[in-house]
Amino acid sequence: MVSMQLATRGRRFRNPGARCRIGHASRGQGRQTCSSQDQEAEISGGKAHESRIPPVKGTARSPSPRKPFLSPEQVIHLETLQLFAGLIGVGVFAQWLASRLKIPAIILFLAFGLILGPVLGWLRPQQIFGDLLSPMISLAVGLILFEGGLSLKFHEVKRLGRPLLRLIVGGLVLSFGLTTLAAHFLAGFSWATASVTGAILVVTGPTVIKPLLRQAGLHRRPARLLKWEGIVNDPFGAILAVLALEASLFFSEGAESLHYHPFSIPFRLLGSIVIGCFTAWFLAKAMDRRWIPEHLKAPGILAAVVIVFAASDLLFPEAGLLAVTFMGIVFANLDSANVEDVRKFKEEIATLLVPMLFLVLSSKLQWQALAGLSLGAFSFILAVIFVIRPLSIGTALWNSGLPKADRLLIAWIAPRGIVAAAVAGAFEPKLTAAGYQDAEFLVPVMFAIVLLTVLLHGLSIRPLAQKLGLASKQGDGLLLVGCSRWSIHFASTLQQAGCPVVMVDQNWRDASQARLAGLEVYYGDVLNEEVLDDLPLERLGWALTATTDDAYNALASRQLTKVVGREQSLQLPPHDAAFAEKAEKHLLGTVVWPAKASYPNLAARYWSGDRLKSTKLSENYPWTTFRADHPNALVFFLVRDGRLEPLTTETEVPPEGRLVYLAEKNPPAPRNQP
Repeated sequence: MVSMQLATRGRRFRNPGARCRIGHASRGQGRQTCSSQDQEAEISGGKAHESRIPPVKGTARSPSPRKPFLSPEQVIHLETLQLFAGLIGVGVFAQWLASRLKIPAIILFLAFGLILGPVLGWLRPQQIFGDLLSPMISLAVGLILFEGGLSLKFHEVKRLGRPLLRLIVGGLVLSFGLTTLAAHFLAGFSWATASVTGAILVVTGPTVIKPLLRQAGLHRRPARLLKWEGIVNDPFGAILAVLALEASLFFSEGAESLHYHPFSIPFRLLGSIVIGCFTAWFLAKAMDRRWIPEHLKAPGILAAVVIVFAASDLLFPEAGLLAVTFMGIVFANLDSANVEDVRKFKEEIATLLVPMLFLVLSSKLQWQALAGLSLGAFSFILAVIFVIRPLSIGTALWNSGLPKADRLLIAWIAPRGIVAAAVAGAFEPKLTAAGYQDAEFLVPVMFAIVLLTVLLHGLSIRPLAQKLGLASKQGDGLLLVGCSRWSIHFASTLQQAGCPVVMVDQNWRDASQARLAGLEVYYGDVLNEEVLDDLPLERLGWALTATTDDAYNALASRQLTKVVGREQSLQLPPHDAAFAEKAEKHLLGTVVWPAKASYPNLAARYWSGDRLKSTKLSENYPWTTFRADHPNALVFFLVRDGRLEPLTTETEVPPEGRLVYLAEKNPPAPRNQP
């Protein structure tokens, strides 16, 4: 370790009062030897003779005492600081690399954790944090579950109806029972360890499922069901593991071994839920009435989550997870004006916490533990993935009114994540202390399931969803906000060029005109979360706000950055130059076209006779020829194989594709146009 090296890096020195015999070594180098009594005096720290021995001519003087470069406390601080910096850097790099490789980021989190921990031995968090590691992991999981609760809306429950209730209740019960039986009869676990294992494996963490849903572009119904299951089942799975342990202790050692009276447990869990819900309500009201200053809102929420988590854990172990999850759900559904700012802040925290947790937990895994798993344990792992999940979810959703394709996809997708790994690590010492020695295999089995489910489900969710017709094959469509006459013509031209377009407008008459033109259109305000949830976002990779109101365009573009990203959220240039200058850094979406492409200018050209057209580029008709034929044309997009690419003055135009542009009324005769 670095600490041992730094602590011994300084030159060794002798007590200046120690008696030494100085002799001559070969090649003129000084050699010092001390008697055993001198060494004992030096080690014991006692004072030696204070007489000084003059240096012998031609020999080196004994080195004077020097302090170590770093004290042990400084070394520990340095390693902790470097560890945090390294975890953050590796986590962000892994997410960037995953986005470039188009693979789930969690795969790289696990890979980097295994490389830095068991392989290279650089990452040893247990030695740095010690006893603080477990509560730090639990608190981080609580923050992640609170952020997940912020994404759950009650109006989704009304739309999902009976399938959601069956998935959460029936799926949890069946999965727990079947997994417990398999752990006992296949892996050979005792009933106590098997029941805890079954409870932990009912969870499908939001840290894994939410990134997979974004990557796969699923239709709304299966995506919402998987999201609700992943967030709601996590705290219940952790609490179910505590109850399983308490029940095992009761049956093996009697009532005197219980930590809580059985009849008090429901009231303790209900109390934790009440604490979370009341705190969310109070914070929302305090923020709406401006009792909390603006700069303290996000820190105040963070502090409240930590306090609620810790207070609820006093009532019952792992009840903090349940409390903060309900706290997030209630806060998100109170229709507070501050929800969006809090959600954004928590998403940023979760983006940093998730990779750090996976790196830390995977680095704790030992290869010897994995190698020590029996054939029965591997059979159990395969049964969990390929038999128990499909059987339990298929049974729970049978005759629920959910289409067969949705049931097949949900029955397969169940990646485990942070909560499963963290709870397994917390329960292993408890089971071992209670006398269940087979609990030493709990963490290796859990990590093997996490690794396999992440790999299998992460790499198969998109192909399977496309095969079942639950994911769009084209994720590069355009959401066009505003249904004016110009934008309707613009949308029709884009569709003729091969790009799918979805329109939305809050004006009923304008939306009806778009529908009569044969376009897919939605009525509503994109600033409304419920309207945004109704849009087929899985088919859309771009958004363009093109209404008559520059301020509304700016707000809508900002809202749509959550869906398609900042660079893909486009906006027509504002007509008001002063407004554009003030709002450019904070409100505007991405403006890629010049000022002459503002809505008033486009509408004026359109009503004066200019028309939107599409022209195919080829070797016989390249970009240079098109520009010579249409010097005044305003080019918007290039469409290639259904993919959209906005064109600017700095864009290098490819040799092939279809241009979508606003052509002048009387252009010169084209040359060599196919």
